Amino acid sequence: MEPLSFQEYILSLDIASLPRVLKVCSGVYFQGSVYEVSGRECSLSTGDLMKITGLCLQKVTCVDPETGQATELPLNFKGHFQPSRDKLSYTSLKKLAWTRPAGLQDMPFSFTSAVDLTVDGRVIPKGQPISLLSVARHEGQEFANCTTMGQDGQHLLCLPFSLQGQFYECTGRQSYTLSQVLQSEALRGQRLKCSALSRHSLLLCPVYEVEAIMHMRKEVVKIPSTLEVDVEDVTEESQHIHFIKPLMLSEVLGLEGPFPLQAEILEGPEYPPIFENDWISRLQKGQKIQIHGKSCAWRILASSSKGRKGFRHFLLSSTYQGKFRRRPREFPTVFDLTASLGKGECLRVVVTKDCESPEEDLPSLSMGDRLEVLYLTKTQVCRQAEYRSIDVLLCSRSSGEGEDEESEQLMLPLHLEGGFVEEVSDSRRYSLPEIVELLQLPCEVKVATKDSSLANDVLGSFSAVRLEARITETFLETSLCEAPSVSFQIPPQWLDMALFFTEEPASPQTPLTDMSKVEELTESFYYHLLKLMPSNEAPPPRPPKRRDSRDKAGTQLSGAKEVTEKPKPLPPLSKSKCTPEESMPPSYKPRNARSPSAVRSSPNEYSPHQIGSQMAPKPKKPFKEATDENVSDGSDHDYELIDDELKKTIDRMQKAVLHY
Repeated sequence: MEPLSFQEYILSLDIASLPRVLKVCSGVYFQGSVYEVSGRECSLSTGDLMKITGLCLQKVTCVDPETGQATELPLNFKGHFQPSRDKLSYTSLKKLAWTRPAGLQDMPFSFTSAVDLTVDGRVIPKGQPISLLSVARHEGQEFANCTTMGQDGQHLLCLPFSLQGQFYECTGRQSYTLSQVLQSEALRGQRLKCSALSRHSLLLCPVYEVEAIMHMRKEVVKIPSTLEVDVEDVTEESQHIHFIKPLMLSEVLGLEGPFPLQAEILEGPEYPPIFENDWISRLQKGQKIQIHGKSCAWRILASSSKGRKGFRHFLLSSTYQGKFRRRPREFPTVFDLTASLGKGECLRVVVTKDCESPEEDLPSLSMGDRLEVLYLTKTQVCRQAEYRSIDVLLCSRSSGEGEDEESEQLMLPLHLEGGFVEEVSDSRRYSLPEIVELLQLPCEVKVATKDSSLANDVLGSFSAVRLEARITETFLETSLCEAPSVSFQIPPQWLDMALFFTEEPASPQTPLTDMSKVEELTESFYYHLLKLMPSNEAPPPRPPKRRDSRDKAGTQLSGAKEVTEKPKPLPPLSKSKCTPEESMPPSYKPRNARSPSAVRSSPNEYSPHQIGSQMAPKPKKPFKEATDENVSDGSDHDYELIDDELKKTIDRMQKAVLHY
């Protein structure tokens, strides 16, 4: 078949013969180009193959060949068309039967031949009417059951559809709708007349949106029939070609089967691995896998106790066959006690350290107190001379032993920090489904019996395992083609990748060995998983602000700001004698010693931090004798007034230092 333009090929295409495989030969998009239509990007290169799967009429343009005027017709155009010539000719009996505008539903109908026909030794002269009654099939071939009237009466004929010639339908000047014209191969290329449009002959130019499948394209490509490329029909020689349609692993979840299916990975996961195991590193390009089906088993998010390598995190399948024993839980605050209190559950704890309540009218706790947690309630407390309502946890504190045991009810504020450990006297061994059904998560457990189906049950090596939350997601049960009986669970919602289904048959279904009952999570994915999980817990309450008393340095905390008291003014120096110890200047005291009366100094006051040595500062003016007059005048001085006795003591010390 010679190459045709894409438009010519589509107009001559028999929709009943779809799908058809085309090869791009040449044209405007030679050597590959990018063509964008309706926001979709389509790249065509010379040699590309496309499988035409459907046509969708977009618009019809009516062209007047005499004037060149073009008019776009609505798809529901009600006018009728007639051929410009009285008769339409067909080159074969098959085209007459299948492409005539009226269709086979109008049988019987009559036709004539432009030449004499010889059938079974009988000659049917040209122009003699022949009636086609029905269509028959025999040994894969189609035949037309016909009758004709000869000189000796009516004769029955069986004519093969492959009969070549020039045939005309025996009809009057029939009118056709727009839909009939477009469905008829004989009428599509003919000049037609329509009184509702023009007196001249017209040509109808339909434009189709062609739906096609292309190699390595995820979605169906939609191409306009007016695309200027040349194509060649290669359907017969392309029967062995498999058009690869890539899928994401997450899209496989929407398939109903049938499973198992064999697939080949096109691109492995792009982001860092989520599991610390061997099989996840095998999921690379070119690896063939077998998907056995969907698994809706729930998982448990768990963390191990802190060891030499820190915390380790796991995802436990509900099919895990090990057994667990309960371990006492630890609670750092009363709020954690409240969050762990389940419906109908009796929670008993022991206080592990003294807890002083910030509320004056609420009790404190001592190490060793035994509490039974009852329920959450409210109470009134006095804060800054105002009564406010706060949430409290009502508990029962017991004292004594045996018959002498007494109990009292306490109301503990939720923000009370302390230490509580659960009293557990349960020695029962629980399976993982029993823990989910009977206990409340999170809970602390220890593996009492390992899962015997696992070669190495890592959970048994930890002194404690914290079961944090239940996760319900759909997994795909998968195995490598080289080991189809060893399966693992892939979560497509967290580990997506591109693949395609091969035409190779999957291995027969055999009992599978699940290797992903305990999957260790990478630390980064563990915290990412925590963000994805819904949380309806309220944040812990904020403790009330405290008012601290003044410290030794004279500071006071008010809210979040530190207020420093202004130093009291020094008393005036009197003429009374001072002892040498009292008159010793601060610079001669030990460096680490701090005077109780040391205060922040102003720029004109003496400060040991303003000089580099431990010597007393040299006064700017001669010493004056302190009198009652200059002490009481209230004037500011840039030096201190010193009496005669103190002056002599300082001079004596300075001489001693210089001599030394």
